Amino acid sequence: MASDASGPVDGDRTAAIAEHLVPLLDSTHQVWSTAQERRRLRAFGFRPAMESGVLKREWRRTQVRVGPDALRVVANDGSGELAWDPQAGLTLDGGLFRATPAGIALADSINGLIHGYERWVEAREGREERLRRGHWSAANRRQVNALAETRRLQRLLTVGTTRARRS
Repeated sequence: MASDASGPVDGDRTAAIAEHLVPLLDSTHQVWSTAQERRRLRAFGFRPAMESGVLKREWRRTQVRVGPDALRVVANDGSGELAWDPQAGLTLDGGLFRATPAGIALADSINGLIHGYERWVEAREGREERLRRGHWSAANRRQVNALAETRRLQRLLTVGTTRARRS
């Protein structure tokens, strides 16, 4: 899936988004791969996929798949795939992540799902339990507050849209 029609790419914006998206997806994948969290994911609406050990969920015109090896977000219209694999890292359509409109839309979708899920866990089990689940980033071994990170990332993802609306 080539990103030919996805528009121009801003290198600084790509780096800024990736800087926040990588630790968020890394820690989310680690947490969502545990047996305890998979039970929560099922209660949140994820269902088993055809692949062994993979859970899937439709979310904002995308399909999100969480497995032991990767976390993938695929646009329903086939316009792209964003993937996090601990070995390959963050990819868009099999190549390096770029802040194209399609890449930003997929990042926004998974960011929204993570945000919604974390809010749901907090409402259901309390703030302490949400934080206790231990989102850790392998990149720098700091604990990641997934809810706060999704808010920061949301500001980065919408900065181009906000500027365009103000013009």
